[in-house]
Amino acid sequence: MTRRPMTAEQAFAEARACLADGAGRGEGWRDRMVFWTAVRFGLDGLRAATWPGASARWSRLWDIARHEHLPPIPGVPEVEQQLATATVAERNIAQMRAMVGGRQKR
Repeated sequence: MTRRPMTAEQAFAEARACLADGAGRGEGWRDRMVFWTAVRFGLDGLRAATWPGASARWSRLWDIARHEHLPPIPGVPEVEQQLATATVAERNIAQMRAMVGGRQKR
C-alpha cells in the first residue's frame, strides 16, 4: 500500500497538530517534508498562523520541500523516517546487495 502525497493544506494541518502535541525541533514529527517546511516557515509563526493567512507562503515552501532531498529530522533515527512499504524494503535490500558486491556466503 502506498501513501498518497499530502496537499499543502494537509501538511499545514499536520504541522499544527505536531506543535499542538508538544513537538519541538526534532521530536514528535512524523514527516520530513512537514518538519522542514515548518522550520522554514518558523515554528513560532506557525503556532499563530491560520491556513487562510499562511496558505500562499506555506504552499510555496511546501512545493520547494517536495522537490528537495531533505536531511533527516534531527534527533529522530532515520529508520523511523522511512515509509514501511514493500517498494522501500525492496529498494533497501537492493542497496545492501550493491554494498556487499553480490558476495555469496561460502
